[in-house]
Amino acid sequence: MKSPWTLALAVLLLAGAAYWFTRPEIPTPAAEPDKLSRRHPAPPSDLQSANQQIGHSVAGANLQTMDGKVGPLSSFLQGKPLVLVFFSHDCDCSLEFARYFAAAMEASRAKADWRFVFSDTPEQISAFTTKSGLTLPSLRDPGAELSRQLGITKSGPFVLVDPQGVVLAIWPGVSLEGLKDLFSRLQLPSLSSSQLFGIPQSPTAGCPLTL
Repeated sequence: MKSPWTLALAVLLLAGAAYWFTRPEIPTPAAEPDKLSRRHPAPPSDLQSANQQIGHSVAGANLQTMDGKVGPLSSFLQGKPLVLVFFSHDCDCSLEFARYFAAAMEASRAKADWRFVFSDTPEQISAFTTKSGLTLPSLRDPGAELSRQLGITKSGPFVLVDPQGVVLAIWPGVSLEGLKDLFSRLQLPSLSSSQLFGIPQSPTAGCPLTL
């Protein structure tokens, strides 16, 4: 005759086996999907589209200052070439690119004026500037009028405009070669490698603009 302890152990084993085979399924946590970077090389089509605007005037494009005053681009031309950089307020790529352009702006003040162009609200632009920790002279592009005219749909492209408002060059994304080309056109020596440490080697665009 089996002892009570043997019977108790058998009951426990049977109960354990019954629980194992009838236990509820515990869902396996879904792996967090990889966050897709919105920073990517600018395709050749962007360069082809940009080149179509070279030689065209953008002097009449309406832009808005941070205090709400609207005026044509010509009102921001002060007798020097103007560099326009297109950014998006909620784009980490724009934040990354900002330090390269800020260094370029500081080194070229004697030869060119700079404006950072957003299609966002003044509050969003102000928040972006604060987050970047940089002093960026910014303008709004209401309705993305200028962006559309130039065929610019992503953050990172920059444009050189002559003192009369004629487009001299468009770079479809930020790159070491692009800034070298800009400085060559402005007859300035290139920036040091330390100032541009980490900059993309080939034209790289960021997040889509709000068009």
